[in-house]
Amino acid sequence: MRSTLLGILILLFANPVTADTTNRALQVSPVPGLFVGGVGLLCESSGNDDTFVLLTKDRETAGSAIFDGDDVSYEMMSLIRKTPDIYAYGIYEALVINRQSLALKKDGKNYLCEIQSIGDLHKSAEMHLQMLLRKNKI
Repeated sequence: MRSTLLGILILLFANPVTADTTNRALQVSPVPGLFVGGVGLLCESSGNDDTFVLLTKDRETAGSAIFDGDDVSYEMMSLIRKTPDIYAYGIYEALVINRQSLALKKDGKNYLCEIQSIGDLHKSAEMHLQMLLRKNKI
């Protein structure tokens, strides 16, 4: 009887220790939460000059990746014009996306884009930054 009671007590106290289901390594996304549910555009030009764009789910805001402080962050731009053919973002239409062909015009340069998830796009931007940093001598 004592051994049975001792066994039950051991199981009661040992079980919570082994059954810890909390996520102690909670991961925080480096992508701004505003873009959750949105889409990423990986855009390439003929001059090997890639650009990375995030769009919110409602397409009201775009984020263009900038590499500042050896880190990837996003310059936010509001939607200023929407037609059946294009989305235009930022002051003076700094970013114009053709909604059908995914052609992008940014700072006078033309790009052709492909759709990616926001997480994959951010990883691509980080890899691009690492490639740029590898060229540094100091």
